[in-house]
Amino acid sequence: MEAQVLAVLGSATSPVAATWVQERLDGELAYTTVITILTRLLGKQAVTRSRSGRSFLWTPVADEAGLTALRMRRLLDERDDRDAVLSSFVSALSPHDERVLRSLLKDAGPETRSEPGPES
Repeated sequence: MEAQVLAVLGSATSPVAATWVQERLDGELAYTTVITILTRLLGKQAVTRSRSGRSFLWTPVADEAGLTALRMRRLLDERDDRDAVLSSFVSALSPHDERVLRSLLKDAGPETRSEPGPES
């Protein structure tokens, strides 16, 4: 459901109200469900909201891929054994995924990567 809501938000050309999102979901979800999903996405930092009168306008920060990346980062940040988790993840990658990851890391360059600090 989060992916559906993010897809609808991503199609908007400006911040939109929850009713706008609900209408574009063809009434598949109740208004309260849409609000709940938007609020959860806000907590995951996948959307932002701004006050407009008595309601809020919503804007996507991340698409579906970005939301998945946020989840992965949050899970990694919750672990004390960060190095072990990363090692296990990388060792389980398919050859294609490993090539993609190597390419992305190469393109990012060392100046864009940083060691996690004590707050991570």
